[in-house]
Formats: sequence, structure tokens, C-alpha cells
Amino acid sequence: MAKKILIIDDDPEILSYMEDLLKEEGYRTFTAKDGVEGISMAQMHNPDLITLDMDMPGRGGTMFYVKLRQEPSLADIPVIVISGVGPRPPAISKSVPVVSKPVESVKVLRLIKEMLGESVTE
Repeated sequence: MAKKILIIDDDPEILSYMEDLLKEEGYRTFTAKDGVEGISMAQMHNPDLITLDMDMPGRGGTMFYVKLRQEPSLADIPVIVISGVGPRPPAISKSVPVVSKPVESVKVLRLIKEMLGESVTE
């Protein structure tokens, strides 16, 4: 069964790009435009991994991450921050990788595969 990835970003172009990129690799994708919708989608779909933008209206990336880690059924889902924002917010664990925008597809796909325990081909 295909791994499920939740993409959270307020930029429709990034959502579309990431969705196309991940579907091409055989992943099932779900999207959310902010942290509130992201929590709802995470609860509904229990993804294997989440990509998270930091700077969004409403509940941004930091608040989403804190809420995610407080929910026992969601707390262990791996997260990759994909953001154009500056340094890592203190609330985001140092074990969470941060990828800067614009997204380098090869780099982000390698990171996703590593975090999901899949083999990485060169």
C-alpha cells in the first residue's frame, strides 16, 4: 500500500508542485492550506509523513507542530519543514529536517524516502 503524505502549505503553487512530485513517486497525498485544516487532515488520514510550511495565516507551522505533538495518535508522525522563512523556531525539534524554498525535488525526495525507511537510489 502506498505511503500517505500530508502536505501543509498556504501557497497553492507549492501544494500543486509537491502533490505532483509525490504522486509521481507513488505516494498518496493529502493537502491542507493551514495548520487548523492540517490537524483535521492528519486526524482523518493518519499520514506516514507530513511536509509543513511555517508561515501561514491562521494556525501557522509552529502552532500546528505543537498541537500535533500533543495528540498521542499523531505525535510520532515524522515532519519535514519546507519553508521560505528564516531560522528554525525554538518549538520545532532539532530532529526535524528543514528544507528551504524553492524546493529542490531530488533533495526533498531523498529526505522523504530516508524518513520513511525506504531505499534511496542515486
